[in-house]
This record gives sequence, C-alpha cells and structure tokens, in this order.
Amino acid sequence: MSKVVCKTKRIGGGFGGKETRSAVVAAAAAVPSYLLNRPVKITLDRDTDMMITGQRHSFLGKYKVGFTNEGKVLALDLEIYNNAGNSLDLSLPILERAMFQSDNVYEIPNVRIVGRVCFTNITSNTAFRGFGGPQGMIIVENWIQRIAAELKKSPEEIKEINFQGEGSILHYGQQLKHCTLGPVWNQLKLSCDFSKARYEVDQFNIQNRWRKHGIAMVPTKFGIAFTLKLMNQAGALVHVYTDGTVLVTHGGVEMGQGLHTKVAQVAASAFSIPLSSVFISETSTDKLKIM
Repeated sequence: MSKVVCKTKRIGGGFGGKETRSAVVAAAAAVPSYLLNRPVKITLDRDTDMMITGQRHSFLGKYKVGFTNEGKVLALDLEIYNNAGNSLDLSLPILERAMFQSDNVYEIPNVRIVGRVCFTNITSNTAFRGFGGPQGMIIVENWIQRIAAELKKSPEEIKEINFQGEGSILHYGQQLKHCTLGPVWNQLKLSCDFSKARYEVDQFNIQNRWRKHGIAMVPTKFGIAFTLKLMNQAGALVHVYTDGTVLVTHGGVEMGQGLHTKVAQVAASAFSIPLSSVFISETSTDKLKIM
C-alpha cells in the first residue's frame, strides 16, 4: 500500500455517488490497464451512467400515530424499508440516518422505529445529498399532514404545538442545546406574511374547481456526522513557512461542498493570519492517509 499514491483534484458536485460507486467504473478500467500496461480511461455516456451507478434510495414508511384532539402527538410506531438494490453499498448508514431524522423537529414522547434494508433486483442505490435524512423527514411530514386533515386544522398549527425546544431529549438520547427553531419559525412566518398567503390560497382553491394552488412551511432539523465510522475521520498535514504563509494538505476531497475554503478558514483563524496566506495542496495519499 505504501507504493500506491492517489492524488485527487476538485471533482465537482454530486458527491454522494462518488463516495463508493466510482469503484465499479475504476475496477473496469483497472483490468485492461493491468493487461495492456498502459493508462485506461472510461467515460460513461449520461444514459449508461444513470442506469448503472445508482440513484437515491426509495423508502417505504408504515406508521401508527397517536395524538390528542388538539393535535398534540403522543406516540409514533414506525417501520421504514430502504430499497438498497443489488448490493449493500451505503444503504445501512443511510437507513440509520433516516431513522434518526424520523422525528424531524417534533416532540414525540413515545417512539418505536424499526428499519430494514431491502435486497432487490435493481441497480444498487447509493448516497445522495441528505443521506437518508430527506426520506425520513418526508415520512414525518406525511403523517403531520394526515393529522391536520383528520382534525381539520392547518398543518402549521399541528407543527407548532409539537415543536421541540431547548433541552428536548431526542429518541436516540441526545439533548438539544441552542435550539433556535421557535424564533426562526416565527420570524420567517411574519416576514413572508404567511397567514395572508395561506388565506389567499384557500380562497383561490374554493373558487377554482380544476386549478389549485398550494403553500407550505416546512421546518427541518439535520444532524451532522454519519453512523459509519470511516466517514467521520479527518486529518491534515500543516507546514508553516518563515515568510508567514501556511501550506495545508488534508485528507478530504473537494467535491463542490467548499471543503478547501473551510479548511483554509480554520487554518487562518488558528494562526490569526489572512486567508490569502493559506494555500491548500491537492489531496494526496503520500502526504496523508485516512484509513
């Protein structure tokens, strides 16, 4: 392994699919490269790429929700099924994140969540932006809408009386600190005059049989890190030169998420120097190895 050096420059956005699915294409290029003893490059056309390299996981959520006549949620019993496709890939940590996000921002005193990864005969699905969080939260917002319809109230009313707050204990044991949900929600609701917009939409829908308008406010809580330990590592090699400039080589890959800029900002802050004095070298395994 010490004789293998991988160097990676910027590779653009859409980085979820590049975490693992690139291995399939890399392996296909490695075989002829080994046999011919020369570099081999494989470029997929867009149709082929979309067919074989995996998409966002589709989810099925089955739930039972207990609530009062006022709309206060008392209990949630949830089963989540994740369509992995033909290989495991990152489907398990994606499922786990969906399970963690399955309360979104709502206080639920009694929770049971069961998650299952499903092995199916389609292309193996993979990481996408949100990493399972959007799927988990979509299921939450679905049953919030169902409660609102059942009680003939607006979804926003149901959301507001169930908001988590400072000190709330989440279903995986974490306590919320510095929770700004309430003030941010109220400020946004006031600044966009949501009540007036909701009234106008309702009036339009009453007066129009075939054309309908819709409006919604959707809060979001999204945690950092991953349940897969190898995706929570970090390291950097830092060189400080006599002219006051700093060279940083880190173990991450710039994929459009602004990583180089953030690392440079951290270094500039740590050394109390201008950002222009920090240079980020390309990611290279001969400088830093993350295992």
